[in-house]
Amino acid sequence: MSFSLTQPIKGLGPADSISISVATAIGVTAIYGSDVGPVADVHATAPGAGPVNAAIRKAGCKAWALVAVVTLFTRDLNVAIIGGAMVVAEHVMYLHAEMSSPANGQIEPKAGAYQPATPAAAANLSVVA
Repeated sequence: MSFSLTQPIKGLGPADSISISVATAIGVTAIYGSDVGPVADVHATAPGAGPVNAAIRKAGCKAWALVAVVTLFTRDLNVAIIGGAMVVAEHVMYLHAEMSSPANGQIEPKAGAYQPATPAAAANLSVVA
């Protein structure tokens, strides 16, 4: 009996592959929903909230671990592609909700994130010939 990581498990048909991939994507959605909560609740919080950001990162790590374990177990790239795409989609959706202001729904920079250029800062610049 030979073992190969590049070949899918024998007996795993196309329908089984897609079913496992979709089940993994549903698992990713469940992880984000249970660790972070509904996206509407994240939209209602203040932008840059530390606990929400930590929960999003934790959910992302758990979701990537789920996709990796199922991919290694089934040795099927469909799981990695569909599950990975779902992790990226969920993470982007939650990060957008975390960065948007509940007042107007727009992404606003944090108060100290942008520092305008000042003449004193420009005086420190020099040209090297």
